[in-house]
Amino acid sequence: MTIRPSYGILRDIPTPKLRPLVENPYFSRAHPSDATNPRTIPAMMNIRESAITTLAARGVLDAAQVAAVTHFRALWESMGGKGASAIDGGKARDPITERQVNADKELARCRALLGARMYGLVSAVCGEGFALTEIFARKRERLTAADCLRMSLDDLAELWRMATRR
Repeated sequence: MTIRPSYGILRDIPTPKLRPLVENPYFSRAHPSDATNPRTIPAMMNIRESAITTLAARGVLDAAQVAAVTHFRALWESMGGKGASAIDGGKARDPITERQVNADKELARCRALLGARMYGLVSAVCGEGFALTEIFARKRERLTAADCLRMSLDDLAELWRMATRR
């Protein structure tokens, strides 16, 4: 079964930049940079990897917001996605590392800044990787959530001094 592209209304919509330039892993510094030895090469990007990559590819999120997402996701993943949990059933647990303690403090700062509702939205989309369509059923709710997400990411970018507020 072959899938043919649709040439209806979609051809008038500008396509997002799907081929960003990345460093060439085969670039040799011993030879001059030219067409046979480029410093950067175009790379394919899966825009459906997460809601954030989709929003960034469509131009909804700016560079500072994407940097805030990356920083938040790193903190979230260093905490194991949920934070420290209790010891159950006598199983020996790994001790909490200093990195986890620092990440927990930073996430607490984020929650204090954003509030419980916006922190929950940022955690679900940026930390857990949910799409807005998985969280909200109606289009109006998704659009409102996307606006709230952008505002929250602006606040986080300002907190971490990644960008100044517009």
